[in-house]
Amino acid sequence: MIGRPGRFLSAMLLLGAVSGVVRGNLTPIRRHDLWSTDAGFPGGYVYAITQTADGYIWVGSSKGLIRFDGRSFVTIHQRDSNPDTRLSVWGLLTDSDDQLWAIDDHTHVFRYSADQLVGPLPDNDKHRYRLIPLVARTRKGQLLFGSAAQGLVEYDHGSAHVLLDPSLMPNLPTAVAQTADGTFWIGTEGLGVFRVRLINDLPEVQNIAATTNTRINCFLPIGESTLLVGTVKGLLTLNKGHLTEQRNSELRNHEILALTQGKAGNIWIGTEDQALRASGGDIGRDDQIHSLDHVDATGSVTALFEDRDGDLWVGGAEKIARYRDSGFTSYLSSLGLPCANCGAIYADHQDRVWFAPWDGGLFRLSQGSIQPIEFAGLKDDTVYSIIGGSEDEVWLGRKYGGITRLMLSGGAPRASTYTRRDGLAQDSVSAIYRASDGTVWAGTVSGGLSRLRGGKWHTFTTRDGLPSNTVSVVTGNASGEIFVGTPKGLAILKNNHWLIYAARDGLPPGTIESMFVDGSGIVWMGTTKGISFFQSGTVHVPLGAPKALYEEILGIAENDGWLWMATLDHVMRVRRTALLKQFFDESDYREFGIADGLPSSEGVKRSSSVVKDYRNRIWFSLNRGISLLQPAAFATPAFPATIHLDAILVDGRVLPPHENRIPAGQHRFTFRYSSVNVPNPDSVRYRYRLDRVDQMLNEPTTLREIDYTNVPPGQFRFHVMARNPDGVWSEEASTKPFEVEAAYWQTYWFQASCLVGVVLIVFGVHRLRLGQMAHRLNLGLEARVSERTRIARELHDTLLQSLHGLLFRSQAARNLFPRRPEEAMEALDQAIARTEQAIAESQDAITDLRPPAAASSDLGELLMATGKELETTQNPDGTGATFAFTVEGERQTLSPILQEEVYRIGLELLRNAFRHACARRVETEVRYDDEQLRVRVRDDGKGMDPEVLKKGRRPGHWGLLGAKERAQRIGAHLDIWSEAGVGTEIQLRIPATVAYENSHDKPRFRFFRRATDHGKRL
Repeated sequence: MIGRPGRFLSAMLLLGAVSGVVRGNLTPIRRHDLWSTDAGFPGGYVYAITQTADGYIWVGSSKGLIRFDGRSFVTIHQRDSNPDTRLSVWGLLTDSDDQLWAIDDHTHVFRYSADQLVGPLPDNDKHRYRLIPLVARTRKGQLLFGSAAQGLVEYDHGSAHVLLDPSLMPNLPTAVAQTADGTFWIGTEGLGVFRVRLINDLPEVQNIAATTNTRINCFLPIGESTLLVGTVKGLLTLNKGHLTEQRNSELRNHEILALTQGKAGNIWIGTEDQALRASGGDIGRDDQIHSLDHVDATGSVTALFEDRDGDLWVGGAEKIARYRDSGFTSYLSSLGLPCANCGAIYADHQDRVWFAPWDGGLFRLSQGSIQPIEFAGLKDDTVYSIIGGSEDEVWLGRKYGGITRLMLSGGAPRASTYTRRDGLAQDSVSAIYRASDGTVWAGTVSGGLSRLRGGKWHTFTTRDGLPSNTVSVVTGNASGEIFVGTPKGLAILKNNHWLIYAARDGLPPGTIESMFVDGSGIVWMGTTKGISFFQSGTVHVPLGAPKALYEEILGIAENDGWLWMATLDHVMRVRRTALLKQFFDESDYREFGIADGLPSSEGVKRSSSVVKDYRNRIWFSLNRGISLLQPAAFATPAFPATIHLDAILVDGRVLPPHENRIPAGQHRFTFRYSSVNVPNPDSVRYRYRLDRVDQMLNEPTTLREIDYTNVPPGQFRFHVMARNPDGVWSEEASTKPFEVEAAYWQTYWFQASCLVGVVLIVFGVHRLRLGQMAHRLNLGLEARVSERTRIARELHDTLLQSLHGLLFRSQAARNLFPRRPEEAMEALDQAIARTEQAIAESQDAITDLRPPAAASSDLGELLMATGKELETTQNPDGTGATFAFTVEGERQTLSPILQEEVYRIGLELLRNAFRHACARRVETEVRYDDEQLRVRVRDDGKGMDPEVLKKGRRPGHWGLLGAKERAQRIGAHLDIWSEAGVGTEIQLRIPATVAYENSHDKPRFRFFRRATDHGKRL
């Protein structure tokens, strides 16, 4: 068994046995979007493509002028034309004023304005069908137009200026251009290239390059005076009057249909079967294009355009395609990459990419070819970590095989492996780091941290100060300090002494999954609970950061002030200074996904899953593929999204653009809006506000339609803004004013009138109520005055007269005593009897003045108590009457005043029955009916004298008359039945609405009811 690392150095393996079989070429993808008629493209043969400053993509086709906002295609029609009529647009151009011009197949020129084509512009009225229009931009950015019938015309800010008369035009012109030196060039059907110079505003036309029987399709000016010429037989270069044929086989004998140039100097070439890219700087002194990149385009390429985002648009028959230049170059598992989860990744100085799939093995990607690395047991092992060494050296941390060092220089690769037998702490190595002095640090799964220096291993464990023997990531800085991430915190080896930082020091709890040391020495740590950083001896956790930054951070790298990170479901970048200052603007953070060219947004759990190479490119190992980010990618913010308010719907009906007044009523308002963000429309966020309804702009949302209900009458303005993926909001909000008309009952005059009316009604009700209360008070006072008058009258008629009579009788008896004593004694006996009668009458009067024993008691209880008290009274014949009392019906609550009046009436009736009827039995009945309250008093006495019934009272007695008066005051009926020798029955009937406090038949507004009813009869 080999026990020392030197014994593992081996050179006996040949390259074929070492590296395995090359798996073939792997081509990185550029995201490709294709729109055919099935995908919403209106169709037709595409002749031209351009873009305006608001972001719209415009397509000129045989089916008309088509506008694209990133989501949908809209056909633009000519003003005042039949909507079914479609203008065939052969030429399309935007000038320096961002004015869009369109030329049809009759060489008419149209100007785009307000969703319509305006024109045609005035010209010499010489037009022929299918006459090829010549369209280009002058060096000043204006429209250059030409045809065999119109000549050569420059439209300077919309004003036509004829440069070349039709009579001087070469025969069968097919293409036109102007180079930076001011020279105009005209291509023809088979006569070659003509040069047009203006000398003192006079044109000079010269055929300088004859191409016999060769049709010229297109021109592309390059530099000061060079011209690329696309013909049916290939691509030519015209320089200093000399035509040069391209030697590249893909540019010879292939018809060149379209040429265009991009912002970064890219030259795009469209042929009958493909699209090619060349660099303007790659054209040599021999006027040859030496290198080409291919675009995966199929079919004839009839139109090419590179938009402001660097994406290439390709037009053909019945379709249009876009090829993204998103900045991410991706290798997909679905297109030949031998792994879905490619694990750890490393890019060396020879532009080779090493990756170790999650399920085992090691692969190398070089110049589009993938090679499996199968020696040293790597085929059957899993590599956890990959780092670089010297110029041509790779170090591998393995799951089972310890550490392997690959040396790739000098022909066949060599390998040396270190295991536990060589002094390594454990054969399962989770993280590896090589310092600038050549020291190798190996973090193990559970055995601590091992250091290889001078050929010797030394291990650090918890006994030496490590917080845990499980090491997840290792890195270091230029000062030689070593940073070790573990599940229990951060360990720093400084001056041979371990410093520990854990949760108590501000570090988020959980495992440190990734670490990165930036150029200023700040250590950035990705933990299971988000991002943190170590600076000046202190651990910091940024506050107020976007939510994704508090997820598990699996990888970190930096480029040009941005930290790029991967989590389990996000790939994102955040401005480094924003994290340090803990202040975040919307433009400081952005997330990326499949729409940006990534295979997915799911990171992988490896300490080296996001790495930066020597060319400042960042490599991402992701689920379903590997992505490469170029240094200049996304360096400048994306263009602001242009917001457009598409429609307002009122109760589902589209409101015409010119209509701003909505009829009165309760409506449902639907606002539909969209943004012009062709590269990534789904990433746009919107904020909106409706004046007088919303206090401020709402929170950003992806919704492109919002509803409002219960909008009151008045004038309103709806505002909406859009934000692009980089957090840049549209410069101006799109607004729409409108007015909701008021119904008559919503107008100010009506509301004011109603208010005045309500005030008057309240005032009137108040006055009425006061009057009723005063009336009731007066009635009460009148009742009490009448009662006291009656009592005074009774006292005068009874008690006072009796006392006067007693006085006279006593005086008479005194006068008789001396002469006739016997008559005097008889007179005294009569006086005594009369005195007893006066006392009884006084008691009755006092009883009338005294209130009931308990005014709040039940009426039945009061009447029953009174009857029991009177039961002791003797009839004139010396016999006494018995008393019986009954109650029928459900007891109801009576008002205290009414109850007192009813009790007084009942008292008078009972007293008359007991004292004057000579009855043997007196009965009282109280009956609570739904319609009325009834009180009956009956006796079996001698009955009432018919004369008394007729007059309503006995001479000298007022009790029955008083009962009748009380009944009238409370709106009741008093019914009397009597017959001599049989007895008497008297019934008091009171309506329920008067008697009961909670009567179901009471009027809703009781205060409108009269308190008394003088019209009721007895």
